[in-house]
Amino acid sequence: MTDYSKKPLSAADILLGGAPSAGRGIFDNLIPPPNNGLGIFSEAYRRRSEWNKRFAHWEKPASVSEEGTIERAERNVRVAIARNDWLTDENVQVSPQGSYHNNTNVRIDADIDLRVVYPAVYVEYDPNVVQSAAREYLGYQSSGKTYPQVFGVMRSALTTTLGDAFGYLKIDAGNKAIRVKGITGSRAEVDVVPMVQYNKVRWNDYFRRYDVSEGVAILGGDGRWTFNFPEQHHANGKTKNLRTARRFKKVVRIVKRLRADMAARGIFTADIPSFFIECLVYAVEDQYFLVENDDAYDRVRRVTRRMRELVNAPLAAAGLTEINAIKPLFAASQPWRLETAARFLDAALFHLGDA
Repeated sequence: MTDYSKKPLSAADILLGGAPSAGRGIFDNLIPPPNNGLGIFSEAYRRRSEWNKRFAHWEKPASVSEEGTIERAERNVRVAIARNDWLTDENVQVSPQGSYHNNTNVRIDADIDLRVVYPAVYVEYDPNVVQSAAREYLGYQSSGKTYPQVFGVMRSALTTTLGDAFGYLKIDAGNKAIRVKGITGSRAEVDVVPMVQYNKVRWNDYFRRYDVSEGVAILGGDGRWTFNFPEQHHANGKTKNLRTARRFKKVVRIVKRLRADMAARGIFTADIPSFFIECLVYAVEDQYFLVENDDAYDRVRRVTRRMRELVNAPLAAAGLTEINAIKPLFAASQPWRLETAARFLDAALFHLGDA
């Protein structure tokens, strides 16, 4: 096995994804830039004190003014949706979700996600479930409408009512979300996502009962389904934050800003979704956040090293879930890959002087 502890990681290694994961040592004061001659870095690596100053800013949630901007945008969109007679008559429910709702958004990230849930249920059954018996026992009934019909009418109603309220040039209908841009009186953007309820039904042979996981289902414009569990995500994130002395969400915000910092310097530019970062940090055991007398710099490096250990261990990575504790974090249906996560974490530790 090659001894990489004596070979500093180069920027080329990081960009090509061929970097090893072995440790290189801890730099407690000045963290030198790599001697790679690629001209990627415009300044030397930061000292510990400089990292801590940045982290003290990066760990903060939205400012008071940013919160006001986001809340005005949310309120204006809710009012517009409430004016649509069809959406109101169908008892469509509007709820927040995403990083702002979960308090893991970073400063300057002034946007919000709203889920608009139609009261139909998309049901999936585990292979061990007798579907006819489960439908009768759980009271599922057909509404006579197909899901494409429901989503088609929802998208049309939302696009029309939001376009009438804010101007059609400010409406961008994507595959899943309808984005409202540049709302008057607010700089925030709002992603409005039409959904239906989602039930995952399993038969619990030990307790002789049906177990139902409740979430939401999104039918994209491309015909593909996405299933999410925002309520479980929100609850588990709050609990994790309390267990870690409110450090979990601070570290999430720092790693998100670190991702942007690396992208700006050309160190790592592949797409790493904020949701994915939040799930990776959540996977780290509580004790890694709770070391006494450390500073933010040591804490972020310790948590990032542990994330790298988890993704580099196939058995551990296979057992990781999203924060909702229901969906596997790494699966064929997910938009991210294990290799990308490993490269990102290698790059993050490299950037922190701890590759």
